[in-house]
Amino acid sequence: MAETLGSLVDKLTIANIRLWHLEDVRRDKTLPDKDRLAAADAIAEVNQQRNDLMDEIDEFLFRAAHGKVKLKAPKVKIYKKFQLDPKTEARADELARMVGKKKKAAKKAPKQSKKK
Repeated sequence: MAETLGSLVDKLTIANIRLWHLEDVRRDKTLPDKDRLAAADAIAEVNQQRNDLMDEIDEFLFRAAHGKVKLKAPKVKIYKKFQLDPKTEARADELARMVGKKKKAAKKAPKQSKKK
């Protein structure tokens, strides 16, 4: 286990953010079914990665509690992008951009006033 607790938590945070955005895509009924299904597939993959990360964190903490690993802050931080496979990564990014554009368009659209 070469990871630090901080790097594992960082990866878990990224996975949680991705799940949040993918869930928005999956729930967006204005999108075609194929896009929503693709988001659901990506959710399954990211959720599995998230579960694996939680298991790694549990193992790390168990080992730390039993003195088998020391909790220390690294001297140099190197951030690596937490990645899905390239095809799923590209699709997740595309879907997230689509949702962002729709939200911007909705904000710019004039609101209809209620007539009495």
